[in-house]
Amino acid sequence: MTLLRSEWIKLTSTKSAYWLYGLAIVLGVGLAALIGQFEQAATGTTATNGEVAVDAPGGGSDPLFALIGVGAFTLFLSWIAAIVAVTGEYRYHTLKATFLAVPKRWPVVAVKTALLAVLSAAVTAVSVILALLVAGALSGNESWTPFSGDGLTFLWRLTVQAALGTVAVIGLAYIMRNAAGTISLFLVWTLALEGLVGLIPRIGDTLAGWMPFANADYWVQGDFAKGSITWGPGTALLWFAVVCVALWAIGLVLTLRRDA
Repeated sequence: MTLLRSEWIKLTSTKSAYWLYGLAIVLGVGLAALIGQFEQAATGTTATNGEVAVDAPGGGSDPLFALIGVGAFTLFLSWIAAIVAVTGEYRYHTLKATFLAVPKRWPVVAVKTALLAVLSAAVTAVSVILALLVAGALSGNESWTPFSGDGLTFLWRLTVQAALGTVAVIGLAYIMRNAAGTISLFLVWTLALEGLVGLIPRIGDTLAGWMPFANADYWVQGDFAKGSITWGPGTALLWFAVVCVALWAIGLVLTLRRDA
């Protein structure tokens, strides 16, 4: 309990955590508000026998349409916040004092990982709920709700994706121990490499099907994000979880072996 309190104090004493988690929510909900406005504008009126009838809402009937900002901003900013929380201790040398108090080290890594994973999940859940409520209210689309149907499914799946992704990026952070390098590698991996690997002749499609974050997107979004993946959503989630835990385990082993 003392270790958890210590990690909480260290996290809440840095402004970067407030900025990153705050922006994660604001940007995710803000884009949902814009989408809700566009959806309302897409709703037209047609005259039938002298009466005016309101058409059904336009193209984005799937709640996933209102959650574009959550996938584009909330997830990535919460993961970056986790990276900064880990690498910041190396930069300001606060980790040495922690390891002096807890010589075994692995409890420190485990508690920090659990705390940051829960925070990422909580921030993502808040963003999904607010995004669907705001977009639904602005568009008049009653299917855009986080409490039933597809909206509820996306709520818990995005939350799980956020938590598992946090485990992966924390592993990368402990491997590299540098914020700029870890963030750069992570963004290149997720935004470029996973999309470009499919262009490799002969083996590109096969490799693309094994990309972990692509599998996570497939589990959340369904066939819309399936791409070259050949197995089902459940297997995709399992593979994503295996990669995340493997990266974390490598980071843990290196942390135990290297100087703080």
